[in-house]
Amino acid sequence: MATRGTLTPIALAAMELLHEGPRHPYDMSQTMQERETWRLLKITVGSLYHAIDWLAANGLIEAVETSREGRRPERTTYRLTQAGRDAYTLRVRDIVAHPATEYPLYALAIALLHTLDRADALAQLRKRAIALEAAVAADRVYRRRLTEQGVPELYWVDVDLKLRLREAELAWTRELVDRLETHRLPWPNTTAADHDDPPRLSLVDEQEKTG
Repeated sequence: MATRGTLTPIALAAMELLHEGPRHPYDMSQTMQERETWRLLKITVGSLYHAIDWLAANGLIEAVETSREGRRPERTTYRLTQAGRDAYTLRVRDIVAHPATEYPLYALAIALLHTLDRADALAQLRKRAIALEAAVAADRVYRRRLTEQGVPELYWVDVDLKLRLREAELAWTRELVDRLETHRLPWPNTTAADHDDPPRLSLVDEQEKTG
């Protein structure tokens, strides 16, 4: 039996739709497009069908019927099993309750920023700020459109979360640019010796000193 940790994002998205009732994969794909599920995860037809096959093989969904309309390929309609409902609920609860360690590329790039030329680093940060400004503006328009259409907010509260995160990243990036421009955040003067023995960041060392 599958464990809650093995439920992928696209499997969860498919199971959410099956909570509403039996569906076939093509219907799921169309509904995901209509609901703009792409804003949450990357979806391809192949990855969706792979997830459906995996869910069925692990007893989390089961086939209800197989039908054919005209010359179209056969379509198998699935529904959630009780095991599927339980696994889905456990996984969603776990994701909501426990923050996961994630590894965003921007944080990595910021950690490597000192390896660039100072002027080049500033130029790239300014470019990112401009891109974030555009993304924030687009997200605000999107949120306003959903509000005006009367879509219940709980269905798109993730849009607000993404907007808040982008606004925070934009504010932080602007502050970093300002600190570098005004030299309140000095750029390190590196030498060949520095590269041979770069500074280390270790909480373990500090704990040993104070222990």
